[in-house]
Amino acid sequence: MGIVHLIALLVIAGQANVISCHGYMFDPPARSSMWRQNIAGAVVNYNDNSLFCGGFGVLWNVNNGKCGVCGDRWDSFPRDNEAGGKFAKGIIGRKYTTGSSVAVKINLTANHRGYFEFRLCESNDVTSPASRECFEQHLLKMADGRTRYHLDAGTGEKVIQVSLPAGVRCQQCILQWKYNTGNFWGCDAAGCGLGRGRQEQYYNCADIAIV
Repeated sequence: MGIVHLIALLVIAGQANVISCHGYMFDPPARSSMWRQNIAGAVVNYNDNSLFCGGFGVLWNVNNGKCGVCGDRWDSFPRDNEAGGKFAKGIIGRKYTTGSSVAVKINLTANHRGYFEFRLCESNDVTSPASRECFEQHLLKMADGRTRYHLDAGTGEKVIQVSLPAGVRCQQCILQWKYNTGNFWGCDAAGCGLGRGRQEQYYNCADIAIV
């Protein structure tokens, strides 16, 4: 095998590792993953663990860090996982009590470090896409008061207890999972290192009711 072919294979292998699928929100079920629980009306998406804004290159080099709030690439219209898209049917997957602690379950199929965050948008309109500003109103906290869940080793089911805001009630709220990975070398205001600066990102959205 020539050196050129060997280098090409190494590059392809490296890219395969970077773009390997990461995971999806199983409970409450994300819009693209409701079919896994045989929920009536759900549309099958076999790539539901790949809602990563189109990939690192698309996210940062094409769309300047912008991503659809549910993981679709920013420059796609309509976005499949937002209102009007084929996976966003307005099906309420779970019902909770205001102010309660919720066990969110993530099925992680590849672990590339980083952290999870969870946000809540009071939508009450399954026909209109939610804005990023809506999600920023409620950055959810965990039992210890933190807003970020830093990944430990391993894949499989990750269970994170998050607290719903007291007093928030809705016929349709959207719970957003954000996964900011940590497998790239980069720099930010605090310095340079693995997991700093621009990283691959994943988002999921689940429709829930809060009473």
